[in-house]
Amino acid sequence: MRKYYGVGEDVPFQVYITPLDNEKTTGEWVSFPTTPETMRDVFLRLDIGPSDWNITNVECNIYGIRDVVWQCESLDELNYLAAKLEDLSDGELAEYQTIIEIEEHCDCVQELINLADNQDCYSIEAEISDYDDLARYVLYDRDSYSYNRNTLDALEDYIDYEGFGRAVAEGEGGKLSDACYVCPSGCSFVENYDGNPATIPEEYRVTQKIIVPELTDDERLDKAISLAIDLDRFFRHFDQDYAAKFPEAQIKQELICDDLFAGRIAAIEAMLDDLGQGEHDALPLELAEYKAAIRYDPSKDIQETMTVLVVEPRKPPYTAEIPVGLDGLTAAVDGPIAATYPFADQVALICNDEGRNMGLELNRALYDGRGQVYDVVPGTFVIAGIGDGCFTSLPEDMIEKYAQRFQTIEVYAQVGNRTVMFQVPQYAPELSDQCWDKVIQDKLDRKPSIRDKLAAAKNECADRPSQERHHKRSEQEL
Repeated sequence: MRKYYGVGEDVPFQVYITPLDNEKTTGEWVSFPTTPETMRDVFLRLDIGPSDWNITNVECNIYGIRDVVWQCESLDELNYLAAKLEDLSDGELAEYQTIIEIEEHCDCVQELINLADNQDCYSIEAEISDYDDLARYVLYDRDSYSYNRNTLDALEDYIDYEGFGRAVAEGEGGKLSDACYVCPSGCSFVENYDGNPATIPEEYRVTQKIIVPELTDDERLDKAISLAIDLDRFFRHFDQDYAAKFPEAQIKQELICDDLFAGRIAAIEAMLDDLGQGEHDALPLELAEYKAAIRYDPSKDIQETMTVLVVEPRKPPYTAEIPVGLDGLTAAVDGPIAATYPFADQVALICNDEGRNMGLELNRALYDGRGQVYDVVPGTFVIAGIGDGCFTSLPEDMIEKYAQRFQTIEVYAQVGNRTVMFQVPQYAPELSDQCWDKVIQDKLDRKPSIRDKLAAAKNECADRPSQERHHKRSEQEL
């Protein structure tokens, strides 16, 4: 069998490349193997990025390759395969196709590439079209048998050649192909290519070498804004928790845009992955194109964190490392944030802005300069430092100060139309929520002490109208 590709050129195959989102079939034929320069020019003419393409047609006469090439997701892999095929001699190419015809190592481009390096793992015997031929070949011509031909001829009517040939094929793991017999040779099959395009030798890559013109800051910002809007709309539509945490779309879009512009993309990709988005879905592809345009460097995509003091209801304060920015704070307080500045130090108290409406458990009280309670924070809150227009890590001395400030646990209970607070100086981890409720109930059921009675009488007296108090004094004087 001579080396013949049958596609109009002396190349293993050609593919027709079109833009991924192109509803028409406008594209270009590309012959493989190719070069980075050729692919760069194709992408420029089609106005697409190195990952924004689709294969809509394939021309190839090598049996079993066309469909696999059509489904391939990497142009570098196709180029690697084409180069391997081009390196085969006419005889090796014929053997290669024969092995594919028995459906061995031909399910994906990775297997086709490795097969080109492992043809010695198969023995191919020509001019064997059926099991009868195989039996006669084994009995007459193989060195492992030394039967007298005259004896075999005399037993012609008594030998089941077809059955014997079938048994030989089953025992050897061999298969019949087009006028030949293929069986394992006993050599080990070595997978030189692991299926990861990143491990393809440099000389075969045609997309990762493409130099994308560097964007100006304005161009980068325009792309980031457009992509941020698309991402926010997608998350808002398919993730109810996201929509609840970030009710203001414009604010969240600006934050996503800031991350995109700064090259902080890994977290966004993780969110898309959590929502079942694969690398060939619209938004991951748009994000991949943006990464290529900004020359994304994953080594610089490191999530910055800051140290904050976390205060949960019924628990002592503790420090935590959270991501810098709105997402980290939102996750810490489990909802949209609100920041207050009730202390003289350069610190902020950040809590859930909807905590009271959501009915979150009351946590810690805030006191004015006279030591009077003026508010109680519902739900978990954090204490963070204040920098230049942003929240920062809480310094060590502030951590110590505010950990002591909120060390006393406060448990709140509703008594009639009043909210009663009990302070628990020492946290007891063995107490469950049910035990806390029992402690509260026990305190509520406890008989009032003399101090409690005096305090109640004093409050009652203070609540009486002034005329009533004056009238009673007059009666006593009389």
